[in-house]
Amino acid sequence: MKVYLMKPNPESDPYWFPKNCFHCDNPPCVKVCPVGATFKRTDNAVLVDADRCIGCKFCVSACPYSARIVNWIDTPSYSGKDPNYSPETSVPSQHGVIGKCDFCVDRAREGKLPYCAASCPMGVIYYGDRNEDSVTNGEETLRFSQLIKDRAAFRYLEELGTQPNVYYLPPTERIFPYERGLNNISEEKRETALHSIQHTRKQ
Repeated sequence: MKVYLMKPNPESDPYWFPKNCFHCDNPPCVKVCPVGATFKRTDNAVLVDADRCIGCKFCVSACPYSARIVNWIDTPSYSGKDPNYSPETSVPSQHGVIGKCDFCVDRAREGKLPYCAASCPMGVIYYGDRNEDSVTNGEETLRFSQLIKDRAAFRYLEELGTQPNVYYLPPTERIFPYERGLNNISEEKRETALHSIQHTRKQ
């Protein structure tokens, strides 16, 4: 998951915007994959099969959310016969193929939260099943339909017709200043984050 520092309005204060794969109902990445390596399951999870991926990067170009990465770095040795490999876990990955957030569907089967939600110290990430109308952050369980109604949730770039399955809840009260997120990071990452504020101001 990537976290961006956003400032779409010159009159507002910047805010941190986490962005993972949106597991769209109408995923353009699936449509452009020439070998069927990117596929959408019936539970709406969009996964990548490293056994089939040829690294053409069509899906990277097609994704409007920049949610995909190319595994350029050397990774542990991989074999299509590796009993530990599964598109559900993306581990071990393979050099030269595409990686992305997989919604931790293997953990969901065990009744566990995705790693991002389970490790968030502020409990800001909720995960659940829209059909069951239930989401949780590990501390509280809420009705999904009521939560998105009460908090005026929105879907990022929904106007593109991708029908993303990730919702954002606008902040109601700011507990910490955005500068806190700039602590304990390298100068390069700090400059990149601050540059993104300038970029969003111009949009």
